[in-house]
Amino acid sequence: MLRAIRFAALLLLPLPAAAAPVFADSAHFSIVQVTSGVYAVLGKNGPNNNAAFIVNDDDVVVIDTHTRPSWAREVIGEIKKVTDKPMRYVINTHWHEDHVQGNQAYVDAFGPGVTVIQQDLTREDMLANLPDGLVQAKMTATPRDIARMEKLLSDGKDAEGKPLTDKTRLDLQRQLDSRKAYLAEIPEIHLIPGNVTFDRSLTLHESGRDIELHYYGYAHTRGDAIVYLPKDKVVITGDVLETQVPMMSSAYPVKWIGALTALQQLDWNYAIPGHGGVQQGKQTLAQFTAYLTDLVAAVKQACAEGMTQEQVMKSVDLRKYEQMSHFADRNPDAIERTYLEVTGKVPD
Repeated sequence: MLRAIRFAALLLLPLPAAAAPVFADSAHFSIVQVTSGVYAVLGKNGPNNNAAFIVNDDDVVVIDTHTRPSWAREVIGEIKKVTDKPMRYVINTHWHEDHVQGNQAYVDAFGPGVTVIQQDLTREDMLANLPDGLVQAKMTATPRDIARMEKLLSDGKDAEGKPLTDKTRLDLQRQLDSRKAYLAEIPEIHLIPGNVTFDRSLTLHESGRDIELHYYGYAHTRGDAIVYLPKDKVVITGDVLETQVPMMSSAYPVKWIGALTALQQLDWNYAIPGHGGVQQGKQTLAQFTAYLTDLVAAVKQACAEGMTQEQVMKSVDLRKYEQMSHFADRNPDAIERTYLEVTGKVPD
């Protein structure tokens, strides 16, 4: 069982162009209407991950709930501007804190009748990892982040020793304020795991549309769920589809390729990924699949040649993907994680 948690990146990432104009804006989110009744919730100014909500004939379904209950409450306020229909389902695409820790806000706002749906392994991993993760965040990780950012601001230099520009100083101050707010909010977080789980697939037969949940095996985590709206031709992918080099702390890059192949085979025009903007068409999927495919192939080849882990880390050259966001800081971790999976050192 994986116990280590890699917390969400602190950098504020620019969002790729959305597939539709911004429908509404709040302090931390841009709401984009993707198709009729389907909305992407794109994080900004702190949260760098996304959520989504679906307005059906009789109710509302939300997908993913962000790191902080206060952020989830902000999203609820935006949903209520769109519709007064009741919330019926919360779907979590995977167990990472930035996708589940706002669950409680929906139960608080709409009552215990809200059903939280997760893949079997997502529930298991959430319960195994996040209680300790919250303690770690409160006692060490978040205070360490705050101290590091305060020092950078005090010194007037970034992590590479370069003078802070006005923009980087503003971004760093915003990140610092966000981390301080998170530290203050941690004591109020109450984890709410799924009270309905599924293995391979589950369909919600809503009035006016079906909402399909699919599990294609290990990928970004052990239990990633894909939400597919066949009528709308929309997929909501969580972190299975990435617009950047992904965090790999609990990933299975070799197996991940199979999930991407299955996602490719679905009939969709728009994707709402876990991070980045709404994607129109499958170009981003093709690019991300190419990155993972080349990564796995290069590591397997190096291992077949008898290289040690250190040699693999030095020899695998993926610089043709260096235009991807977070290539410099995450690609080494991706190589390492792939090596561990190829050599059987990643536990199930």
